[in-house]
This record gives sequence, C-alpha cells and structure tokens, in this order.
Amino acid sequence: MGTVNHLQQFHVPFDAEQFIQSHKDCPQDVPLLDALWKMVHPAVFWREELIAENDGTCLRLYHNTLCVQSCYVAKGLAQCSRATVLALTIGSALPRFAANAAAEGRLYEAAVADYLGSHAVELFADAFCAYLQQQALPKGMYATLRYSPGYGDWALSAQPDIFQFLNGCRNKIQLSENYLMEPVKSITAIMGWSDKWQKPEYPHGEHNAFCNGGHNCAACVTWACRKVRNQG
Repeated sequence: MGTVNHLQQFHVPFDAEQFIQSHKDCPQDVPLLDALWKMVHPAVFWREELIAENDGTCLRLYHNTLCVQSCYVAKGLAQCSRATVLALTIGSALPRFAANAAAEGRLYEAAVADYLGSHAVELFADAFCAYLQQQALPKGMYATLRYSPGYGDWALSAQPDIFQFLNGCRNKIQLSENYLMEPVKSITAIMGWSDKWQKPEYPHGEHNAFCNGGHNCAACVTWACRKVRNQG
C-alpha cells in the first residue's frame, strides 16, 4: 500500500458481434468495430490504502492522503476497511481518430469511433475491477461497486486530489482546468474492500438534498439525489 501501481497494457477481450448484440443502439458494422478496437490501448494507475475514517459524509484514507467529501461514496463504502483509487484510459489513438474523421467530414466513422470509445473505457474498467476482485478473493476481501467523481454528491472538482493521490498518473493522463481528462476516454474511480460480501447495488435514497447537478435527473437513482422523488 502507498505505492501507485501502473499497467501500460491490459488485455480486454472484444467480440464485435457480441458487442452489437448487447448494445442495441450500436451500428451493426463488424469490420469497422474490429478495426477501431485495434486503436484501444488501455493503461491504468491505481493505489490501495486503509480507510482511516468514514463519518458518513467524508471518507478519509490513511494519513489523510485523500479525503472524499461525499455522502454517496461514504455510504457505499460504509463496511469497508480499505479502498482502491484508480485512473484508467483507453489511450489517445481512438479519440484522435474520431476527431480527425469528424474534421474530414467522415461523420459515420467519427460517430462509431466515439461510441466505441465511450463503451470501451467502461469495458476496460469492468475488466480491471474484476481482475482486482480475483486477486482479493483469496485474501477474503470483497469489492464494492466503483464510484466516480461527478456522480451523486461527489463533485467533479475532486479530480485534482485524485491525481495528486496517484502522483499525477506520470503525466500519461492529463487533467484540464475544467477537470476534464485527456485522453478524453478516461475515468477515475474509487472502490472499497470489506471482509463481508458486498451487495452489488449503489446506495439509494436522499440526504440533505445533495446533488452536484448536470445530470439527467429523470434517470438518476443515486442515493445522494432527491430530485427524482420531487419530480414524481
């Protein structure tokens, strides 16, 4: 613990036909999807630490190395003794292709590349978290779901603290003044570890009307948001 780990490569299996079947709004273009997937080059940075304090509104990691100000995250990791913070990316090749294709008027290719990139980073995150879970099971540790800044009441402005915690991701992932990441198909997240099995559900309910806004409230089910109930 205390060490920022880095994988420059991580294999994520991809079957274009299965991907199309599981994503009903995906263009049914197997050759293009296969070609675009070759531009996906996953890399990940992660660090595990003990949870020093969790008072239900703020989760502090060992020696105050990171403070997560979020009722949503604190509740989701309420039973946990450790946490892993990670930043991962699919690399710049596919987003660059999408941007160049759009600039050249190849809008179909640009749209498919952008669509695949958005889902590829989620597939990568799911695969890597599953890998961490497999490593933890022999130790009797169980994972929570992962939580990212910008959801619930965990503000996107927490991104600089995460990057500092991860030693700047060795400048492989950049953070803008608006807390956006480059390459654009990148995410940061936290997941907790407990010696008790964790039900794979995000917290529901409301607490002090916490909401950082900017989301599709009609589809929001986060524990930290009360807008859905008010709209009903």
